[in-house]
Amino acid sequence: NPLSRSLIEDPFATGIKSIDTFAPLGNGQRVGIFSGSGVGKSILLGMIARGSESDVNVISLVGERGRELREFVENDLGPEGMAKSVIVVSTSDQPAPMRIRASVLATAIAEGFRNEGNKVLLLMDSLTRFAMAQREIALATGEPPATKGYPPSVFARLPQLVERAGNGSGNGGSVTAIYTVLVEGDDLSDPIADSARAILDGHIVLSREIAEQAIYPAVDIQASVSRSMPAVVDQSHLRSALKVKQLYAR
Repeated sequence: NPLSRSLIEDPFATGIKSIDTFAPLGNGQRVGIFSGSGVGKSILLGMIARGSESDVNVISLVGERGRELREFVENDLGPEGMAKSVIVVSTSDQPAPMRIRASVLATAIAEGFRNEGNKVLLLMDSLTRFAMAQREIALATGEPPATKGYPPSVFARLPQLVERAGNGSGNGGSVTAIYTVLVEGDDLSDPIADSARAILDGHIVLSREIAEQAIYPAVDIQASVSRSMPAVVDQSHLRSALKVKQLYAR
């Protein structure tokens, strides 16, 4: 019940300075990492899993390349990240219902840890692949394509998944969720990106232009927004961050 959920009041440190300074998250917030392919979403997820202050990480790898799994576990996550992580995987070659179930199962596991009073970090890579799996099922059952080939049920399924993350009802448990969103053709008005931006509590944008300058993580501080920032930082932090953004824009 949304009325029984605790408010987002406490900051959640990701360990990534550009995010914690310019788009800080709160416990129970749901945020998206938006970028095109090959800009560093998966590596950033591994950095957050290792450096965040969560009690438990639940990581869902949905529809990604099978080759990336072992690389993510051993290189990006490492022993430090694996020590407190649960990983649910459904690779791109598996049937669409399996990819849907992997996303739902990871969310259910995160809810279980939250109900025990833990501070849970749910990382899902990626929300776009979840939407593509739902599109595959919907088109196979005869649902008409609507926005750029995505049937209406895709846009109904997204909030059903995302709304399950968030704060618990007063036991101190929370699910802070970070979903990667693959932006096709680096177009932030892509239907899934546009829909995800509307239902999430903020968006962290990775820029290909910044990545091409070999600056990683390639966070675009101008385009990134945390809707919970005013609730989780003090006024001096808020003023300083806005001042730097103004100077950066000039």
